[in-house]
Order: sequence, then structure tokens, then C-alpha cells
Amino acid sequence: MIEKQSDITQTIISTLDINDRIGSIFTNSAILDTQFNIISISLNIMDTMGYTRADIQRKPVSIFNTAIDFKELLEHRLLRGFFEEQPFEMRCKNGETITYSISGFYMGLIADVNGLIVLKFGEAEEIGLINEELQAKTRDLDDFIYASSHALRGPLATLKGLINLMSITQDSKEIEFLAKQMNVFAERLDEKLHQLIYVAESDKNPTPVLHSFSIQSIFESLSVSIGESSVDFPVRFSCPVVDREQLIENGELVLSMLNNMTLFFCQQPKTERNRIVFDALQNSGACEIMIRARGFLFNDSLVERIKNVNFGYSEILNFPELINYYAAKKIMLKLKGNVQFMIISSDEVVVLMTLPRDKQLSLF
Repeated sequence: MIEKQSDITQTIISTLDINDRIGSIFTNSAILDTQFNIISISLNIMDTMGYTRADIQRKPVSIFNTAIDFKELLEHRLLRGFFEEQPFEMRCKNGETITYSISGFYMGLIADVNGLIVLKFGEAEEIGLINEELQAKTRDLDDFIYASSHALRGPLATLKGLINLMSITQDSKEIEFLAKQMNVFAERLDEKLHQLIYVAESDKNPTPVLHSFSIQSIFESLSVSIGESSVDFPVRFSCPVVDREQLIENGELVLSMLNNMTLFFCQQPKTERNRIVFDALQNSGACEIMIRARGFLFNDSLVERIKNVNFGYSEILNFPELINYYAAKKIMLKLKGNVQFMIISSDEVVVLMTLPRDKQLSLF
């Protein structure tokens, strides 16, 4: 009689072995069973939250968050079989909380293993940085609302006063005078709103594709723009780059940034012997662009503002003469680069812009 042989794999790899070791396979993860009890968890997650394996082994996942029904919330998120990068506050053993970005999925989606759920923990430090950025943007928005309300309320209050005066006067000459004054303050309001809209739209790309532009095409576009904006003395514009067929990534945004920067110079008082030089140098990691301007006269007040400028919407209404410079800086932020504005002498300025290559941008 032939004795029935047992499945050899069961003697080598058991379900218990898998459950004990699967946490080391999936780093930064917690492994749950279908009852949402903790089977295994990565050592770094335990250390960060202050737990030992004995504290959480086979315990309900709700141990990590007692303020809400954590199990029910995870069940809801997993109705599709998975969820991605949802922020959760996790309770540490000492009672403090850490915000993690958690993704979850049923193991059966990626392997022939059923009955397990994987929770993938994002780095707590990254979430903290994101929260800090959001708080900074919120503060900037609060500052903008406060500054814009004061900047716009002045002309608006004057307009309302003029309207009230017009409603009680019968003299045609007074009505004509009041109408002219109303038009003046309406123009001021329109100008301030235009400044806000201009800077808000400066780094928006109308199409979702960012093309590469050659240095030659950028130079030609800037030449036309500079020529149209030079109403007093013509501006001599040159480009010493030998290979002008080199392509610069994110061409639309780079051209818009350079256009705003050169327009900023053209709006300043200038001598007849002025010039702007556009130069570019690329390597595998970055693109360096230099604008050298001579014969443009910057007063001390403007120079001081440029040195201490911190881009923010609240500053746009306070310093309208810097609107093109603000727009250029806003685009640079989107390109994840940096700009250095160096005053060489009273009539010579060098702007050095460094753009990292192959960066993913938010297109909208």
C-alpha cells in the first residue's frame, strides 16, 4: 500500500511563518487580518510610535486611534480593495499623535495570498513638512486678504462718497466734476485688480504640455518684447551663446519668466548707452541663465526693496512698480529654481537664475 505523501511546502513554509515574517518584506507597513487585527508591523513604525511587538501583536488596529472607529473607517476606505495616501492621526504609546499618510490594499490584489491587509505608512517627517507648507500658505493668504482689503477699500470708499455727493447735487458742473473723479478712482481700482490677476496668472500654462524652447527662439521672442516696451531709448539686446539651438526645458514658463524680468528693466529710467545681455549655460543637473543689464537707473528705495523682497501676494498691492519682478519670482518658485539679484554698481545689475533639470511641475 502506497503511503500518501504530505505537501512538502507545508513543512517548509507555514502560514505562521508568513505572518511572522511578512512585516519585514513590506517595509514601513502594518499587516492586518480580515478582522483588522495586527499580525505584523515594521520595526521602524513600532519604534517611532513607542510600541513593542508584545504591545500590539494580535491587537485590534483601533489601538492606533481610539478617538474614532478606526476599523470602520479603514473598511470604508477599502471598499474598492485599496486606497491611496490618506492622512491619519496615529496615537503613540505615550499618548502623543503622529500624522501618517497611509495607503492600504488587500494582499489578494497583488498575490495569490488571501486574508491579509497591508497598510503602507508614509514618512511622518514628509507629512510634517507638507503641513508646515500648508500653514505657511494659509498665513500668506491671510496676509493677502488683510492687505488687499485695505488697499482696495480706500478707492472704494472714495467712490461711495462721490456717488452720495452726486445723488444730492443739482449743479451740472459739479456733477461733471464728480463723474470725472469717480472715473479716476475706478481706474485705480481696476489697476490694482489687474495687478493681482496678472501675477496670479503669470505661472499658469494654458496647455498641459511644457515644450522645450531653443535659446534662439527665446532670444527672438525677448527681442520683440523689449523693442515694444522701450518707449524712451531703444534697448540694445544681445545673446553671446554660441550654440543657440540648445533646448531649454519648460520653455513656456522660462520664456514668461525672462520676459517679466526684462520688462522690469525696461520700465526703469535708462541712459542712451544701455544694454541687456542674455546668456545661458547648461549641464546635466541644471540650467543657469544670466541677465546682465547696464544703463538702467535704480533709485536707492527700489534697490532696498529688491534686496529685502519676500514674494507674497500682500506685497503686490504695496509695490506695483515691482509687479514684473514679482511675476518672475513666482514663476521661478514653480520651476523650483532660485534667483540672485546682484547690484554691481548704480547702473549695472546682474540677475543669475538657476533652474534644476528634469523636475516634475504642477501644470495648473
